[in-house]
Amino acid sequence: MKTVVKSLIIIFILALDLFSSVKLNSSNTFVKGEPFIFEFEIAGSSIKFPKIEKIDSYVVQSLGTSRSLQIINGNYSEKISQKFQILPQEDFTIPSFTFEINGTKVQSPSRKITQRKVNKTVSNNFDLELKASKQKAYVGEDILLKLAFKYKKSLQITNLGFEPPHFENFWYKKIENKNRRYEDNGSIVQELEYLLFPQKEGKLKINPVSIIVQLVNQNSNYGNFSFLSVPSEKRVYSNSLDFDIKPLPKNTNLIGDFDINASIDKDEIKEGESVSLKLNIKGTGNFDDLEDYKLNIQNATIYDNKPQIKTSYSKNGYEGSYEKTFSIVPSSSITIPSFKLKYFDKKQNKIIEKTTKEFKLKVNSLKKDKVTPKLEKAIQSKETTKVIEKSTTIKEKLLYFSLGSLFTILIFGLYNYVKIYKQKTKEDKPLIKRIKSAKTKEEILKLLLPYLKYDSKLDELIFKCEKTEDFKETKKDIISLVKQLDIKG
Repeated sequence: MKTVVKSLIIIFILALDLFSSVKLNSSNTFVKGEPFIFEFEIAGSSIKFPKIEKIDSYVVQSLGTSRSLQIINGNYSEKISQKFQILPQEDFTIPSFTFEINGTKVQSPSRKITQRKVNKTVSNNFDLELKASKQKAYVGEDILLKLAFKYKKSLQITNLGFEPPHFENFWYKKIENKNRRYEDNGSIVQELEYLLFPQKEGKLKINPVSIIVQLVNQNSNYGNFSFLSVPSEKRVYSNSLDFDIKPLPKNTNLIGDFDINASIDKDEIKEGESVSLKLNIKGTGNFDDLEDYKLNIQNATIYDNKPQIKTSYSKNGYEGSYEKTFSIVPSSSITIPSFKLKYFDKKQNKIIEKTTKEFKLKVNSLKKDKVTPKLEKAIQSKETTKVIEKSTTIKEKLLYFSLGSLFTILIFGLYNYVKIYKQKTKEDKPLIKRIKSAKTKEEILKLLLPYLKYDSKLDELIFKCEKTEDFKETKKDIISLVKQLDIKG
């Protein structure tokens, strides 16, 4: 007898192992700058996922979950697949996570993921190339980067998946009006342009960027019926670029050619009046690194607005303008100091410092012997300060209250009557009757299994019913949803 019991226990444990498992699906390598996707596939019943929010220092993003429910020899088995995504920069390890399956804790496998270097794609059908206007520059100096994708016109391309590139160690912006598309010797060429500004000195590198090409599979068995064939995908990689970046001279962060100018609307005012000061900077260079200007003057209150910075790219380089207005209210005559602008001029190979002129502002004091009339406080009696209002009598208030209450009761009664009448006239569908009469959750699941994938909300309630012990509340929710869906069964 003991032998039989032991055998049954072993068989039971083996059965649990068959229906309970955690599988990790992923590649063993990743490409820097591209999203890395991995998936956990769990089979069993009453499955609980751990919280997966970070792996090493990388934030984990969930890409969605898929579920399925099956019955094998009367046993319920649930299968959940959940995908995740991270953007790794260095080698990392997907650690072992703890899952709970049918009350038992199960560990997932761990896996080390290493970085894979990619080379430019060499193909007769595609070509993706990066070209830079210069590969030797200073920190903050603008570099024009052109990305050109070329493919044969005869190819049946259904979609191009291009993720905006990330240029590490460069501040960059896309030039919106520089998108070009043209034909070249039987091929289509599409061009994008970016403006790069190196943020540190030294040897910098731009890794290959990629485009996912989705095209009709020429080797399909559907002949000329291309709409029936399954599209194939190919990732096309560009070349990489190396840069030699020099540091700017100390105590300056601007490079280019700038002009600075300041002006005031008047140089003499009365006490209590304000003067408007405008500051303008124009030229070519790294305008986005321009620090905001402030004013601090004794014996004056200063108000300023946010500067208006406008930039564009032309044959002269990265052009821009900076404009800011100050409103100054002095309490006495003051001197408005000059503004300074210091930048590195690459052509002259030296630091240039430009200043605006300072302004002398005269403030004329008001006459102090001017008599200001006294305001006499009017003496008012208590009778004049009272507000006389016409009020309704107590009898009128009681009458209005009674009529309002009676009207409310009538409306509420009419609403309940219509609701009860509708419930009596509308008979339950056969499926709802069978769900109501079900005594166990197993009976409910058997009734609802044919309706899996009928509605996503119904699927959630079915899985919820399968997991919970107290299924009565879930049963009510299922009945309510089945009534809304008007399932005929």
